[in-house]
Amino acid sequence: MSSRPSSNRVRFAVLLTAVLGLSFTSPAAEAKRKRARAIQMTGVQSFDKVFKKARITNKRLRSAEQNLRASKLALRQSLKLGKQSTYVQGLRELKRRANGKLRVVMVGGTPRLRATDAVPTEIQRSIEAVNSLTVRIPQSIRDLRAVSRSSKQMYKQSRKFPSNIRRELSRKGVDGLWSIIVRAPRIAKRTHKNLKVIGAMPKRAAKVSGDLANISSTIVSTFR
Repeated sequence: MSSRPSSNRVRFAVLLTAVLGLSFTSPAAEAKRKRARAIQMTGVQSFDKVFKKARITNKRLRSAEQNLRASKLALRQSLKLGKQSTYVQGLRELKRRANGKLRVVMVGGTPRLRATDAVPTEIQRSIEAVNSLTVRIPQSIRDLRAVSRSSKQMYKQSRKFPSNIRRELSRKGVDGLWSIIVRAPRIAKRTHKNLKVIGAMPKRAAKVSGDLANISSTIVSTFR
């Protein structure tokens, strides 16, 4: 009887180690797939200590991404542009339609659009769409820098998971051990998906930062 928990403990540790190894060695292939960008808890204390931090970091990153998407959508809708129109294209079209009645002002180091004369409703809505993004740029930049730093640190910490799970299993009693073994497939699946999300965070943060910088510089150069 005593050998059964020990044998299962070893099998589970080997299984999870293999899954974690896949997470670390196949980012190129996985990058081509659409990722679910949510961090889920596993029930393994040493894992969830990292994943709780990752959930907060991911929330900040998603907020910056959503702000950018919402502003782009609002700009497109106000000008009745196609779904493939970029933000920069929207800004140039806004300038064309505004007939010289818009100018850029700097507020706290970030650009804002203001009308210098009465403008049609569609132009006013476009101004609001753009300013809804630029007003959030300072906080977004701070969050994105923090995301880049913390996600790289968390990814390094996650490399210790195989040894962590072996230590955690060794501390479990029979009931706790069986509880983890029963949940092994779900733990492995969630861990694998979480590691993909964490590994992709620096690239996602860099993309949003680049987009925000490009939009800011375009606003200044277009409406000055």
